[in-house]
This record gives sequence, C-alpha cells and structure tokens, in this order.
Amino acid sequence: MKRNAGHAVIAMLITVTAFIQPLRAQWPAVPDVDLSQFKPSDFTDEELDIPYYLKHFHTFANSVLETGPNKGFINISVWRAPDVNKPYDARIMENILSLAYFYCTNRPWNVYYASPALRLRLEAALSFWCHSQNTDGRFSEYGPQQWNLPATAFSTKFMGETIRLLKGGPAIDTALMQNVIVADRKAIMAVLTIEDLYKHGKDYSNQYTNVWAGALAYLSLFPDKEISDRLIARIKQSATDFQSPAGFFYEAGGTDFGYNFNTHHSNLWMAYSYSRNTPLANAFIEEESRYYTWISYNAVPEPASLYYTINRAIEMRQKATTTQSYFITSPLGEAVAGVRAFNMNTDEKKKSVADARKSLEQNWPNVQKLVTGAFSAFSPYAFLHRTHYQWYPSPQQKAAAISQLPYIKSNRFIHQKMDSRNPTVFTYVRQPGYYACFNSGPRLKPQQRYGIGLLWHPKAGSFLQSQTDTDDAAWGTKPENGRLYEADTLDALFSINNKPIHPTPGSHDLPNGTLTVAYKLGTSGKKSIVFHEQAIEVSIQHPGRFTEFIPLLLGNTDSASIIAPGKLKLEKPGGAIYILYDAAAKATLKETTLKSGLQRVMVLGIEETDKLNYSFSTK
Repeated sequence: MKRNAGHAVIAMLITVTAFIQPLRAQWPAVPDVDLSQFKPSDFTDEELDIPYYLKHFHTFANSVLETGPNKGFINISVWRAPDVNKPYDARIMENILSLAYFYCTNRPWNVYYASPALRLRLEAALSFWCHSQNTDGRFSEYGPQQWNLPATAFSTKFMGETIRLLKGGPAIDTALMQNVIVADRKAIMAVLTIEDLYKHGKDYSNQYTNVWAGALAYLSLFPDKEISDRLIARIKQSATDFQSPAGFFYEAGGTDFGYNFNTHHSNLWMAYSYSRNTPLANAFIEEESRYYTWISYNAVPEPASLYYTINRAIEMRQKATTTQSYFITSPLGEAVAGVRAFNMNTDEKKKSVADARKSLEQNWPNVQKLVTGAFSAFSPYAFLHRTHYQWYPSPQQKAAAISQLPYIKSNRFIHQKMDSRNPTVFTYVRQPGYYACFNSGPRLKPQQRYGIGLLWHPKAGSFLQSQTDTDDAAWGTKPENGRLYEADTLDALFSINNKPIHPTPGSHDLPNGTLTVAYKLGTSGKKSIVFHEQAIEVSIQHPGRFTEFIPLLLGNTDSASIIAPGKLKLEKPGGAIYILYDAAAKATLKETTLKSGLQRVMVLGIEETDKLNYSFSTK
C-alpha cells in the first residue's frame, strides 16, 4: 500500500509539473548589447539617437509576456502613463513597431536583425494585438472592450509602418502575417465607416487623422479601391469638420498647440510622404497652409533663437509654451511657404546633427538610463518616420518666410479670427511699439485663460505670456476672495475709433485705428484695454480689493525691477518695456518656477481698491 501510494504521489507530481511547465519561461532571452564594441561613427547622421534604444532594447523586448492569457503583451511601462499599462489598452501595443524595427533593420550595429529570440516575441505581440480587436475592427483603450477612436486609429498608423517593415524583412509566420494584414484593414475600415468614430474625430482631430497615415501606408502595399474611395471621401468631408475657419485643428472643440504641432503633424508628415506628387497631397497642403496662417499670428520669434513663443493660454488640453516644446518638423514646407519660418533650415539642421554627434562621442559608450514609468522612455515614434520624406528650407527660404510673418511684414494692423463652432474670438494688434494677442469667448475648458495672451516687442522679443491653468501667473484681475475673472467666460466688446466692431467667423483684417476692448468683471466691475501706437492702457473699475496679475518673461540676461513708485522697468538686450501704474498701489514682483522656452516667468502683482489704471509702454 505504501509503495502504491508513493507511486501515486510521483504520478501526481509529474502531472502537476506537466501542467505548470507551460507557464514557465521557455524563450531564450534577447541579449544585452555592449556598445563599447561599436563606435559612434558606425551610426549615420540619421541614427544618432539609436544607441540609446539599442542599449535598452533587450530590457524592452524581454518584457513581452511569454505565457498566460496575455501572452504577447508588452509588459513594461515605457510608452504611455504607468497607470494605463494594461493588456486591454491597445495604445501600449503601438510599440510593436519598435520590435519590428530591430527585427527587420539590417545594419552593422543591429545585433537583433533576424534574431530568433526576437522573432518569438514579435510574433507573440502581433498575435496578441490581433486577438485584442473587436469583431467590427475597433480596439480598446480605457478598459476591457471599451472600444474607441484613438486606440483604433493610432493602431492603423503604427501597424502600417510595421507591416511595411515586415514585408521587406526576415521571415515571420505566414498565417500570422496574413492575420495582421486583415486586422489592419478592418481597423482602417472601422475608422472610415463607423459614424460615431468620425463624430468623435470632429472634436479630437489628431486622433482621427492617424487613419490618413495608416490607410495610405496600407494602400502603398495593397491597392484597395474601397479603402481608397472611402479615404478620399473622409478627407474631403473633414476639411471643415476638423479645422476651424480660424485655422486651428479642433481639440476638445477648441485649439491646442501641443496636439496640433505634435500628433496631428506626425499624421500629416506620414500622409504627405505617401501621397506626395499625387492629387491627394493637395488636401494636406491646403489644410497645412490654413494652419500655418493661424500659427503666424499666434507664435512670435525670440531674438537669436529657434524658439517661437506661443499665445498659449487658449490651449484646451496640453501645455505648450513655445514651438520648440513639441515636434514640428514638416516636409510640407516644400509646398507651404508659411511652414518654413518655424522649421529648422538646412544650416540649423546640420548644426543640430553636429551637436548630437559631438555629444555622442564625448559620452561614448554611455547613454541615458531607461526610466521605467516615464511616458515615452521607449517610444514607437522613434521609429515611425525614419523612412518618410524630409525637407528643410534653405537659410534664404526661411528668412523669406519670416519676413512674411504678419507682425514683421507690417508694423500696423488689426486682425481678428473667430471660430464658427464656438464664439471664441482672437484679436491681433500690431502697432509700431508692440504686437499683442487678445483672446475672448466662452469658457470651454477649466485650464484656459482669456484676455491678453501675448505681448511682443519687435526687437526685444516676447515680454508677457499668460500662463495656462493658473490664477496667479495668468494675465488678469482677481478679486480678494475669488478666482481670476479671465479664467471664466469673457464676452468682450470691440471698437475702433469708438466705432463698434462685431466679430464674425473666419479671418478678417479690420480698419486701422485705436482699438478698445471692454468687458465686465463679475456683476459690478468693468475693464477696458486701449491699444495705442506705443502704449497699451488698461483701466479697471472694481468695488473692493483686487489684484492685477501681469506675467512677465525674462531671459538669462534680462532684468525686471520696480524703479520708482508706480513704475516697473523690464530690460532686455533689444529694448526696455515700462509698466506704469498708480503710484499709491501696492506692487510686488514674484519669481515663479514656470518656464517658457528659455525664459522664466516673473509675475508683477498690483493690489488696489475700487480702481486701477496702468499701461505698458515701449518708449
């Protein structure tokens, strides 16, 4: 009996072992790479960022789950926020492109080219992605089976480039490859045909236009009349649905410089690369032209710098202080002259490459550490655009484009833009002494701030920028026990030489003259701003105590100080700006931790009771 019992125990252990065995890791590890075995010169000018990704690739690739119901999921938080790094979030699987890049790229430094260990993980990730798809082609993001537009549309863009790599790369499972192609087509068709997804795209254009890129990548490999016809129809339909007559692309129903510059322009870059020299490219050229007309009024150059400071406080979702805060390289500059003012020219590009190579050589073989939990520590965007068309203006072409920026081309105008979906109004005033952006309209998002958004001196650069989502570093008036009035709906009245101006949707040049803007402060106060040639006068009437906040921008060599009662001097290399206010008012200067490009934000606070008059003067 004891012997039989022993045999039974052994048999049970064998059975349990056999059951557990598949749950254990079976794949050979993707090995680390020793960068000291290579030289910086092994990497081309276009590959100077690759050593970082090459060094950390084994950590990334080995995170692919080998067993269990989520086999193939990329189980490391290096793309997207840590709290959304879940198997149901298809956005995480955009990083399949990173796996495919190293598997398919045949370069002397790429020890992972055609790697069997990598192939196992790539195939598992592709299989997991296919099985994550809903029957109608959509993918989920925020929870199991919570199918949505971004998860689906972004999938088409990144999978479009993944399939292109796989089609020309080492072998993978044939049946799996066919499944991936079918799944990608289903996702493209879902975005192009499901009306709820298109409706969502009207408010979040950057999400929808991923399919411009994804569908065109697919069509470059697999001609498909149905997709082509539906794509062209949606592109035509979106011309007014996705882009305001003011020029910006809709985000949450308003404007957002971060998403417009970043994701939306990634989509346009890829779409233009595939459609260049075809009739379809004209649609992208036209919308890019309208967008950069918008930007030309809302971004101003800083002296001796690549930075343009943005009229940022109207942004709906992200927080972009300058154009250099985001990726804005656009090959559409070859067709749209307005783009050229904001992109690096060929000389600046060469210098950027030289600086990057010098840094790589000085630190070799060390690269930055991989910070797990960082939003884009290992981003698929690093590999998305490597084969896409690039174009940079010559120094002369860039200089010509800058000369056509409205506030440089002319030293006197009043221009107004208005959205048609929401009555937001953007007013731009150029006088010989300054350039000003004034924003007004309904409160669309809590982080928005209205009023004076940006002030710029033609030689000294920007000197005031209202900051997003703050009550003490945004321009405006704050009662003693309340919030900044400019953080709420601002219904402004406009007049030029005392003649009322009534804003209408679109873009309009207004008559020259003295512009006055007036609006209420709460139920019993009022405020007016008068734009003269060399000065801007602000008048406030408000019962009780209040503080006026004026956020100033200072570079490393700039200074700001209260030089006398009622007088502040902001001195920059290109000129001085004075703020003159009631001498009896209590004024304080406060440093903040906020930055705007290379400039820091310092706030002048003026405390008064019942009324305050002050002015900005450039003389």
